[in-house]
Amino acid sequence: MDVREQLVVGPLADVSIKYRNGVFIGDRIFPIIDTSDPKMNIFKYLKADWFRDEAQIRGRGGRAVRSTFKMTPVPYNTEEYAFASEVADEDRRFAASRMAPPLQPDTDAIEFCADKIDLSKERRVAALIKATNWSAAGAGGEDADGHWAEIGATNTFMTKVEARKETIRSNTGFRPNVLMIDAGTFAKIKLVTEVLDRIKYGGGEADPAKVTTRMIAALFELDEVIIGEAIYNSAKETKAGTEMTAVNIWENTATKGMAFLFYRPPSIGLKTPMPGVQVRLKYENGQIRRTTTWREAAEHMDVYEVAEETDIIATGIDLGFMWKDTLLT
Repeated sequence: MDVREQLVVGPLADVSIKYRNGVFIGDRIFPIIDTSDPKMNIFKYLKADWFRDEAQIRGRGGRAVRSTFKMTPVPYNTEEYAFASEVADEDRRFAASRMAPPLQPDTDAIEFCADKIDLSKERRVAALIKATNWSAAGAGGEDADGHWAEIGATNTFMTKVEARKETIRSNTGFRPNVLMIDAGTFAKIKLVTEVLDRIKYGGGEADPAKVTTRMIAALFELDEVIIGEAIYNSAKETKAGTEMTAVNIWENTATKGMAFLFYRPPSIGLKTPMPGVQVRLKYENGQIRRTTTWREAAEHMDVYEVAEETDIIATGIDLGFMWKDTLLT
């Protein structure tokens, strides 16, 4: 007897496959302020007063020249983003069956909801960056003509970044310390001759496979280079459930790449400059993200909901610069 042919096909108990974004970077770009106030102002000192040289010699018996500084409010208004998923009694019962797929219905439902909230926030951070007039350079940022990733003499990657480092420093007094680039641009930059030569002259090997974000950061004296890799599915759901149209979140225009240079403070607090911030409203008992569940008795199921109340705002447009086209297409 061929025993193999007599086996009943069933699921492998300790292996399954799930697609999801491996890395979200929104929280590494705009810091988070947790608050109990859903609608308030963040007050901003106007920089012109602080850079004006006005001190003068005071003569004997005279008065010192005087001035004052001005502030302006930056309002925020949090809104709740939520997503729910159900688990039927049948799902739990059949998940315990010996022939059932390796499912954990309740855990899977909560993870599914939390991932939806993370994806939504990632898209909102990216959308704000793409829509903001950073460093007064025109809506959407400077068009880099796609020459960042050219291998020949017309490559502009190094010169463009150095020029805009100086733009931010000369406008604010702060040197930008973080560069975000999309995954497609990073893949091309690793092949750029000038980048490989700089690494080689620095004692490394001119091997694209060994070009890391740390090396790119070191070239520009930055604290970090962040790669935007997340995608979302723009296709509408149908009964089949297999429709997938992948869109790169960290691109201003499809296939043309994107980069964002900015100053990120070590921590946030009073008198701290930052290009943008996420204001997050705390829930009961100080929770920063709420997970709730309720019973729908008639349907014999439980529903899980994950929610987060936030607002994402630009607070210092002169502390960042965005390139909307980094790939030659």
